[in-house]
Amino acid sequence: MAEAARPATNKTGRLGRPVYLLTICQFLYYAGVSVDLTLTAVVGLEMAPTGALATLPLTLMTVTGTIASYATGMLSARYGHRSVLAVGACIAVTGGLVSTLAVQTDSFFTLCAGTGMVGVYRSTGGYFRFLAADLVPKASRTRALSTVLCGGVAAAIVGPWAATQSSGLVGAEFAGSYLLVSCLAFAVVPVILAVRPASPRPAEADSGTEEETAQATRVRDVVHTSDFRRAFSLLAVSTGVMTMLMAVGPIGSKHAGHSLSQGAMVIQWHMVGMFAPALFSGRLTTAWGPRWTGMLGASLLVTGAGIGSLGTGMSAFMVSLGLVGVGWNLAYVSGSAYAVRCYPQGKGGRVQATIEGSTACVGAMASFSANLVFSQLGWTGTNLAALVLPLIVCVWLAVARTPEREPAAA
Repeated sequence: MAEAARPATNKTGRLGRPVYLLTICQFLYYAGVSVDLTLTAVVGLEMAPTGALATLPLTLMTVTGTIASYATGMLSARYGHRSVLAVGACIAVTGGLVSTLAVQTDSFFTLCAGTGMVGVYRSTGGYFRFLAADLVPKASRTRALSTVLCGGVAAAIVGPWAATQSSGLVGAEFAGSYLLVSCLAFAVVPVILAVRPASPRPAEADSGTEEETAQATRVRDVVHTSDFRRAFSLLAVSTGVMTMLMAVGPIGSKHAGHSLSQGAMVIQWHMVGMFAPALFSGRLTTAWGPRWTGMLGASLLVTGAGIGSLGTGMSAFMVSLGLVGVGWNLAYVSGSAYAVRCYPQGKGGRVQATIEGSTACVGAMASFSANLVFSQLGWTGTNLAALVLPLIVCVWLAVARTPEREPAAA
């Protein structure tokens, strides 16, 4: 058997170069995707032949991202994360150029094609953290997961700002913004290809041989384990609640009589809440264990939704969505920590595909149903409905008796 690679950490315990390169990739990813999320609904409203089709480009981005999430993991199990992530970035480059052409030619359905391709790229975002976890010693996997998410902190601030500032740089309005999507995605390619372990190791599966693919952990072998159930519950519930409340936040703010800039401020603080805790959530999960960190994250989701149900003042919106963002981060990191326990390093492509694909489906359903739920229940009722599932998860983790454990070494 070939000798395993030297861990991607140095003697001081710091995470190595590959993890920091992946953090840069995560920043470029979130910055690029946030451009589409910031502008596509507005551009669609201006270009759509009817108002009913205004959100079709954004919907296609979500649908293609959801469908491709499972395929990304399965292809990664066969060909390796680096190759698949690089191809995803190349697809986004094409999608951004197609969207730029659409704006230049005022072609709505060309815009739909471009955003659909960016949606495929969107499906790759969660796999940067899994690749980081494969490149460090077992004891550092949780820190690697959260460190990569730190890339979203700067992207949450830079992305929406860059989207508006670049809108008039090339030809028609917003053409420059979509060209920026291509540039940011193109920058991912050389960075992700530079991510390598210190020496070749069979666990990386970059060669894509049949032997390595056969060794990938099968989902049916882990689906009944407590680690898999906890990973799925934390990731799916936190994503669903966060997506729904983020989607109805601007609508609720507008209905409450707040200005457009105030609604944007609410979402900005929500995104800061989502990513800023990554600076410490990995160390917290390592120190406390994913169970206690997951309970804290679920509790903050419940608290945020509960505060949101108490009023429609500006402070209630900001505190509510801010806490929901922090709760999502803690639950997301702890759920990811449980996920990487389900397989030996480098052998989790199929498990990752199942978890990411299922989580993406939950997020898509929450996004699509958000407006309907809000129209029926209002801001207060939506928050009360949203706190039910994280409350159940919190209680379930609190009474769980399965001891915390680490998986056997590969």
